[in-house]
Amino acid sequence: MGKYGYYVIDADGHGGDLPNWQGRLPAEFQPKWEERRERIKKHFANLPGVGVKQTKGTAKLDSLERAGMTDPKSRLEDMDLEGIDRTIMFPGGAGEEWAGLDRDFAIALCRTLNDARAEFLKYEPKRLMSVAKLPMIDPQAAVAELRRCVKEHGMVGMVTPQHVREKNLDHPSFDIVWAEAERLNVSICVHGGGQAIDQVPIGVDRFTTRLETHAFTHPVGQMLAVMSFSVGGILHKFPKLRVAFLEANVGWLPFWLERLDEHWELTPEQAPLIDRKPSEYILSGRCFIGCDPDESTIPNVVNACGEGVVVYASDYCHWDCRFPDTVKMISERSDLSKSAKEAILHTNPGRLYNLQ
Repeated sequence: MGKYGYYVIDADGHGGDLPNWQGRLPAEFQPKWEERRERIKKHFANLPGVGVKQTKGTAKLDSLERAGMTDPKSRLEDMDLEGIDRTIMFPGGAGEEWAGLDRDFAIALCRTLNDARAEFLKYEPKRLMSVAKLPMIDPQAAVAELRRCVKEHGMVGMVTPQHVREKNLDHPSFDIVWAEAERLNVSICVHGGGQAIDQVPIGVDRFTTRLETHAFTHPVGQMLAVMSFSVGGILHKFPKLRVAFLEANVGWLPFWLERLDEHWELTPEQAPLIDRKPSEYILSGRCFIGCDPDESTIPNVVNACGEGVVVYASDYCHWDCRFPDTVKMISERSDLSKSAKEAILHTNPGRLYNLQ
């Protein structure tokens, strides 16, 4: 029993990268990294906590500098402060999956990142866990890296952006990646990526502020991903796959499933890869959606979709997170039943990551 009366599994925290991990890249890729670093600085110059250091609002502009982002001992201390028993950490999302459109660089960047994260996890592997970043520009290489990260480093899943450049996630070239995740019994976590450098934009090219871009790309990107996994047939082809749609709030899910179902009922022949309503795939017990602790629509989603869908996410320690009160906020909500809180904080993330 945890700090607030629940055993808590954080389905989506950040950090887990050792300081200056990029210095471990092979020498041949160091010039490419220096060029990439400058591009990232420019690209995210208007992102709070990265380029933006002043605001009239409530953004945590120094959150990325918190010691627990790069030091495992400090991370465990912050987990104890927040009331988290285990955390699954996610690397940042700056398009490492295709890294300058250079296959070899993407492979080296993901491999180096994953190895450095594995060192972080070794400090306390029962509590500190991670998903793997994969070079999705080359699906075969992504398969090899996922297998290595699970077998050698004990990682509990993989992270993928909402789409991979010009390809939606239901593109047949990615089937070998989903098949390997299913074979290894690890989760697929769709997590942002719409703002990354060299990404093919979906809507975000219309906006200039990070307020607009960030607000738009996460939920719209996850709507695209939900459609790919359901209407696009991924969940039908791989019936044991577990998938999470993270860092995009939850309130849109019932609306989107209802709309997809309606369109499937009108023209089912236009979705030849599935044989039932899209919502039946998403609500089959294999799919999950990450919530922020203060979202007003969590009860609506639980009521519409059942208690087995929503997972708790600390979002530690991003500029828009609620550290150190995320567990406290959920545990003290009066609009969620005790069983719903137990599902969100413990049993659902446990099922997602196959944690006993």
